[in-house]
Amino acid sequence: MKTTGESIDRNARRQRGFSLLEFLIAMLVLTIGTGGMLPLLIGSITVNKKAAGDTTSIMVAEVVLEQASSQAANYAGVLPNPIQDCATPANAWNIDVTDAVVGAGSGGASGGNGANLTAAGTIDWTEPYNNIPAGYAMKYVACSTTNDTPVTYDVRWDVIRTSTAGQTKMIVVSARPLYTQGGALGIVIPANLRTITGM
Repeated sequence: MKTTGESIDRNARRQRGFSLLEFLIAMLVLTIGTGGMLPLLIGSITVNKKAAGDTTSIMVAEVVLEQASSQAANYAGVLPNPIQDCATPANAWNIDVTDAVVGAGSGGASGGNGANLTAAGTIDWTEPYNNIPAGYAMKYVACSTTNDTPVTYDVRWDVIRTSTAGQTKMIVVSARPLYTQGGALGIVIPANLRTITGM
């Protein structure tokens, strides 16, 4: 007959813990698994930041487009309600909606007045910012809700009268973030919006 002490000794021998080698192998597997997730985490942060920049680009372009299209079709000149940004001190940007017939204004062969347009009808981003007439471009500094560095957005527009006789206008607005501050986040495709007014 076995005593209680003998059965306790047998159970104690069967329930040995991790050895140091097993512990090191487990830590190595955990480290490799966690390290494999790190590029995914960094990639998702980058994509999230880029998506936020794209969304703000569209929102800034929409504000300019709505301000310009809210005027009467025969309105020409600078809008009386300037847009203010979060620069220190704040910039006040005016929006010029003076139009020109295609090819006759400052917007190049495909545009009216404002920034140059490409043959496809989008803003030509190869044109230097300083070459765009005053009132047709702005470098808008977005407000930051966190402690991040505020992002500056380059916004450009062109106002085209579709014919010499009519008052119909096409307004093309484009915006993109300038990631010169804080490092680039890859290629950012500018948001291009357009509308027709005065029909």
